[in-house]
This record gives sequence, structure tokens and C-alpha cells, in this order.
Amino acid sequence: MTTKVYSAKYRHLKQIYQREMGKEISDITWYRVVAFLKQRFSLDVESASAQKIVETFAGIRRRYGALTPASKGFNERWQVFKHFYELDASYNGKSFLVALADYLKINLDDVPRSTRYYWFEKAGLSFSAENIYHSKDLALVAFIAAKWAINKRKQTMKSATIEVLTLAL
Repeated sequence: MTTKVYSAKYRHLKQIYQREMGKEISDITWYRVVAFLKQRFSLDVESASAQKIVETFAGIRRRYGALTPASKGFNERWQVFKHFYELDASYNGKSFLVALADYLKINLDDVPRSTRYYWFEKAGLSFSAENIYHSKDLALVAFIAAKWAINKRKQTMKSATIEVLTLAL
């Protein structure tokens, strides 16, 4: 059973989320957002940090809408995001791409140059091999890059024929 204070804070957080997103959402959608935030960000509706969590999450969603658990490959992408977000490190652009490629188990030479710039642009950063970035800022870049890596792996599997698979044995 919820208290009046909890219900008021819950409604207030929904209004903040809607303001940040620039659109109204249904009660069931808000319920799902809160459930996701409780699961992934340890949201406590009555906590002092609840408003900041909702604002930050809405900002990320507005900028990069695929931050939902229903999207394909979300859990793997989320692990990549968490890995870089929880690090307390600084990288220059080149060393980050090397670390990211190592973490994602991809060959950096297979990633087109324009794709690398796209990852940074989509995360609201501009890429430079010499610029120093904090790992928390690069976490969204890693999240975006992970989608590319997942899609690339699926393409490789789709193009394999019986003959190629037989040769691999």
C-alpha cells in the first residue's frame, strides 16, 4: 500500500520525465519506466536522488531512444555500458577505441572510420584520437558501439554457408 507522500512523489517524477522527454506518456508506460529504473538504477521513489535519476535517464532516452530492456541485445549492451561507466579512468580517443574493441572482441580495422565518428556523435561527443575523455562520458559511446558489434556478429553468421561451416570443422 502506498502512502500519500509516495504517490505525490511518484506523480511528480512522472511530470519531470514527461517534461524532459517533451511528451506525455501513459500510466502503464510510466509504471514500466519506474520498474526499469528500480531494477537497473536502484531507484527509490522517495529518495533525494530520484529526481536526478529520472532527469538523467530521460535525457539519455531523448538523445538515444533505444535504452529500453525490450530492444534486441539490450543486456549485452547494458553490460558494456556498465563496464565503462563504473571505471574511474580517463582515455584518449585512440586508447578508448582499442579498449572498446578488446572488450567487444571486435577487430578495430573492421570498423569504418565514419562509424567511429557516428558512435561519438550519437553520444553527444566529438571524436578526436588525442582528446582525453572520462570513462563515464564514454559509457554511452560504448553502448552505441555494442549495438554495431552485435549486428556485425549476426551478419557474419547469416552469410555463412554449409560449405564454409564444413570447412571450419
